[in-house]
Amino acid sequence: MKALVFGDKPHKGAPPAPDFLPGLSHLQLRDVPIPDLPSERWVVVRSKIAGICGSDLGFLQWKPMPSAEPYFNMPMIPGHELFGEIAAVGKHVRGLHVGQRVTIDPTLGCRERGFRKLCVQCRAGNSDICEHLAEGILRPGLLIGICPDTGGGWGEYFVAPAHRLTPLPDKIDDDEASLIEPFSVCLRAVLNNLPRRKELVVVIGAGTIGLMNIAALKAVEPSCQVVCVAKYPFQARLARKLGADHIVNAEKNDVMERVGELAQTKVYPLSSGGALLAGGVRLVYDTITSSVTLNQALRMAQGKGSVIILGLAAMPEGIDWTPIWMKEISVIGSLTYGTETFRGKRQDTFVRAVDLIARRRADLRVIRPRKYPLEQYRKALTEAASKKTSGAIKVSFVP
Repeated sequence: MKALVFGDKPHKGAPPAPDFLPGLSHLQLRDVPIPDLPSERWVVVRSKIAGICGSDLGFLQWKPMPSAEPYFNMPMIPGHELFGEIAAVGKHVRGLHVGQRVTIDPTLGCRERGFRKLCVQCRAGNSDICEHLAEGILRPGLLIGICPDTGGGWGEYFVAPAHRLTPLPDKIDDDEASLIEPFSVCLRAVLNNLPRRKELVVVIGAGTIGLMNIAALKAVEPSCQVVCVAKYPFQARLARKLGADHIVNAEKNDVMERVGELAQTKVYPLSSGGALLAGGVRLVYDTITSSVTLNQALRMAQGKGSVIILGLAAMPEGIDWTPIWMKEISVIGSLTYGTETFRGKRQDTFVRAVDLIARRRADLRVIRPRKYPLEQYRKALTEAASKKTSGAIKVSFVP
């Protein structure tokens, strides 16, 4: 099969990589074998649409993430935003058949790694923070698309455990199906940090994760008032379509003042730049995680409030952590998915996500990925990393 393979060294004859994507020379399109099934309870999936995620761009940009090092092993085939069609099933798989359209939770916790005795996190439904992500029958890797033994969506085929597949109804089209993974990321963050009825909450960022965060908030609590801090007009338009009640222009210098006005609290300008809200909002979701946005998030959270950081923040510098102890703020990381209880019903994130989308509690059809064949990977990745000039929200591969 054809696949994009990411290695620890530049491949011979690679064209020069742009400064903003130095890891691009480590990516090569080549023929590789279809991965073997780790067990007869796994399936082979033909990748139909695979998104380019911010974390994918992160390792192509060489963003430093030292603590993630034990869970990366190269060479690997990237692509964890998975959607496809079952191509083959193991002997012990039941209830799934060849040709079925499925979304895939790419988690590789204890169960997937062959452990009969689950770690404390997997037992609690938090397989996203499994303690055995570098052990077992699989080589290290947080997810399918990061683990060398499974392949990933940036290849024509990958393998996945049958219990991580959710069949899709016809009413969810292919483009929308390809967004279920990022939507599930945000849905877990929202379900673990629930907005209250008619509460004002802030989402910083309006890229894929920011927009999915808005959709998740409105799906879970339609009455909450969402403030979206958006950088570009095309992002702001989509934020509105997905339910944002207020748009604040991230390019202007009055972000804190605008949020303070909406939160009806006093704003204190700071001599070092920026401002602090005397009160603020209880929930701030930062989907950008730069030094600028983290400072904004911490300074706009109210006392006893929470800043929820979605995704891999790498090692941003210049963060003023003072509000954490001055206002007793909680900083909460949220990266992938698991199992949550909402209104008395306990479900896997992906199962709940499919249900919400199928019932149009979340309508993701306003976002249409720009799709490229694997052969055009340099163009696709450059476009994904250059939102200001490309105007792209989501760029994906169609292997």
